[in-house]
Amino acid sequence: MSGEAGAAPRIWTRRGFVADRFSEASGAAFFSPGEATGRIGAGTANVLMLEPGDEPVADRLDEIDAVFIAFPVFSDGRGFSTARLLRDRYRFAGTIRATGHFILDQIPLMLRTGFDEFAVTHAPTQARLEKGDTGEIPLYFQPAAVGEHPAGGRAWARRKSCHSASG
Repeated sequence: MSGEAGAAPRIWTRRGFVADRFSEASGAAFFSPGEATGRIGAGTANVLMLEPGDEPVADRLDEIDAVFIAFPVFSDGRGFSTARLLRDRYRFAGTIRATGHFILDQIPLMLRTGFDEFAVTHAPTQARLEKGDTGEIPLYFQPAAVGEHPAGGRAWARRKSCHSASG
């Protein structure tokens, strides 16, 4: 696998690489925000596909099983904000998957902002994840969308909770 665009993605979660439960083969229905009327409920799982700048269909999130957030280039960080809004503002409890161009160094922050799954196409990232290397840093300077607790005497210091909400 070359890691180039078009390489078959492998789905990674905190549990490791897993089968893709949100695929056309599994009967999932995929739609953009503009297609959200009438298509929700058409498959075994309803997947909202978001591109940078798209607004989630906030009034219908309770009908959606997963939101796939596209990263067209690894330097476009709007998907981080979208995931955080889905978790914090809209209280979305379903799966949030990163798709497109991202690398291992971005995964720890993606996990902290609410992502659960990653469609990994970058071969070096796949290889390191296979070895259990997530690139995660144990201390943070701001709270996140997932379970963390204070670390030490400074109010801003955070440490990942052993009981993280991410799978």
